[in-house]
Amino acid sequence: KDKGKGKGKKGGDGHLLPRTRITAEKFTGTVTTWKGKYGWIAPSEPIEHEKASLHNGGIFVSINDIGELTELEKDSLVEFHIAEDSSGLCAEECVPL
Repeated sequence: KDKGKGKGKKGGDGHLLPRTRITAEKFTGTVTTWKGKYGWIAPSEPIEHEKASLHNGGIFVSINDIGELTELEKDSLVEFHIAEDSSGLCAEECVPL
């Protein structure tokens, strides 16, 4: 029997990976995508880090990193700290400007 192959969609656990903050000052960027519980930010300036080129240069942002907000609007300007985890760079303390 099929045993459930292809049924349901397990979400990723990227937002739960251990992180290390790499910025002292906040960066700015533009939200390029928001998919309900996570999205991607294009930084306003180049990030000098070995993982900066991963994910087409995008910074991952989770709903857990936007405080009381429930979503980020596509094309909105945001401010955030940058952290790294095993899959790339991610935003922390992300707020709209």
